[in-house]
Amino acid sequence: MITITVKGKDETLKLLERLPQRLVLALVKGMRDSAILVQSLAKTNAPVFRGLLRVSILQGVSLEDNRIVGHVGSALTYAPVVEFGRTTGWFPNVSELKVWARRKLGDERKAFVIGRAIKTRGFRKQPYLLPALETSRPRVEIIFQSRLAEAIQAEGGEA
Repeated sequence: MITITVKGKDETLKLLERLPQRLVLALVKGMRDSAILVQSLAKTNAPVFRGLLRVSILQGVSLEDNRIVGHVGSALTYAPVVEFGRTTGWFPNVSELKVWARRKLGDERKAFVIGRAIKTRGFRKQPYLLPALETSRPRVEIIFQSRLAEAIQAEGGEA
């Protein structure tokens, strides 16, 4: 038979009560730091015409049920087309192409020709989010390890 005597039982119980809250807070901070890292890399990777896509890339962290979820992305309608490309057979919105053709080519009348080319050939993908996530993966692990170690050390433990 083994007998274990715990000295400072009250302090230990208080520590165990506070630790889950500290760990959740550390995980939220780690997710926020990771989302900011992915956001900055995605902005660097994003193709630039007017810079609207870069400016629209946002990040956020939320608690959903018992999960901590980090979101990085853009709400622009064409952001998924840039990231994943576009298959052939779809004719794009000519009114949006007119603005692009006027700025890029100097003649908005070329929008229909560009639209026909996109319908025929598709639109090649220019990934910016997924490469940012893959590049940041090692640093994200370090961020979470350091945030958890800080939380444990703040309660007087050793990480």
